[in-house]
Amino acid sequence: MEVIVTELIRFAFTGINVIPTALLILMQLYWLVAITGFLDFDLFDVDLDVEGADASGPLSGIAVLVNSGDIPFALVLSMIFLNFWISSMLLYVLPIQAGGLISAVLLIPAFFLSLYITKLELIPIRKLFFERKNEEDIAHRVLYKRCTLKSDVEYGRLGQAEIMQDGVSIVINVTTADKHLVYKKGETVFVFSKDKVDDVYFITTPLMNDGNTI
Repeated sequence: MEVIVTELIRFAFTGINVIPTALLILMQLYWLVAITGFLDFDLFDVDLDVEGADASGPLSGIAVLVNSGDIPFALVLSMIFLNFWISSMLLYVLPIQAGGLISAVLLIPAFFLSLYITKLELIPIRKLFFERKNEEDIAHRVLYKRCTLKSDVEYGRLGQAEIMQDGVSIVINVTTADKHLVYKKGETVFVFSKDKVDDVYFITTPLMNDGNTI
């Protein structure tokens, strides 16, 4: 077992194989430095229109190819480099010269294979980031707005409220932090805060009778 591990390490740093190994090490160093606060987590983020396939550079082109969506591009690159390294290490089982010309040629399809694998891996991850972004968008659209109660609400009792935004009805869970206030169905209230843990919004009596914000 130790012999195999030693051979794989030697293979990883032999000839052309040093490229995927170096990329993986650089990405690991990036995360280490970013965690310590010396680098921004958004360093590798790219600005592109995925629907319009506006890929003005190599990073943007990769983002379009793997359909990264709202996933931080640093995470996408890390997955690509890891898959690229694993694919290149699988060449170890082939009867070819380690890090030689044939290995260099095979790294090209190995890289595109890593892109395809990453694209598949991003499917469930993209859903998680989409749901998170959707929740943040809803919070941004309803906070500090007036809404209409769809049920009675009092302290310790959860209710629902509806707010119209751009012709779209948004229904949210609401409650009150004031033990002395009781709200009736159909009453207009003001959303002033959100409990991110329980995903519920706190309401109070609006200060004005018209408009959407205080």
